[in-house]
Amino acid sequence: MQIHQLWQYPVKGFGGNQMPLAKLQQGSYFPNDRQFAISIGDEKTATASDGTWFRKAHFLQLMSHESLAEYSCRYDDAANPRLELLHHGTLCLSIDPAEPADCQRFGNFFFTLLGSKLRGKPRLMTMKHQAYSDQSTALISIASNASLDAFAEATNTKPDSRRFRINIIIDGGAPFAEEGLIGKTLRCGDALLLVKEPVGRCAAINVDPATAKRNPDDYVRFMKAHFGHSNLGIFAEVINGGIIRVGDRLQPA
Repeated sequence: MQIHQLWQYPVKGFGGNQMPLAKLQQGSYFPNDRQFAISIGDEKTATASDGTWFRKAHFLQLMSHESLAEYSCRYDDAANPRLELLHHGTLCLSIDPAEPADCQRFGNFFFTLLGSKLRGKPRLMTMKHQAYSDQSTALISIASNASLDAFAEATNTKPDSRRFRINIIIDGGAPFAEEGLIGKTLRCGDALLLVKEPVGRCAAINVDPATAKRNPDDYVRFMKAHFGHSNLGIFAEVINGGIIRVGDRLQPA
């Protein structure tokens, strides 16, 4: 198995960006992944302090706002951090997430775009040491091109990892064979990963990342009928940190 792509998704529910390498840290999420989220304007998130974790129902998400598939985000946390919002690849907003006025600009953008579909004024929220992940433990996601291809062939769609928001795309193996790695430790570069569990899919996969259109078919139900499950990918815990790169091999430790 070999790393084909590395993906970071800085803002929950939005498209991300590819990376040539990533520095994994023990017990942590994929670097800067889901570090930000945009609230739907409800009272709880409006009064919460940054760093407060909420369930995904409190945030903009593909399950309820499919137009988000038109947008992607980049985040550079170097000396001068910038969070960038792109629409179909064209930069439309660049902010410093440490500046309250800039965060308000980010929220205002989506209030203008989606105000009638929100409960109130949206807010850009930040997690510095955790992530707005759907699971409480710090895990990264891995899936194979073979699994993506099998889903695409069965649903008559184009293979696209963005539909599944996966951090590490690998080459090699049969479709869904990565589930056979559960319980095993993998070495990749200097990093060690303990594979924990499959990634169960939700209705977000019904949204085509290329068109931002919601498919009328329920792909979760389809997967259960066609494949006997609705999993695509695996979650792994970083038990030893290190730099991983596109082209690196994943192999049993």
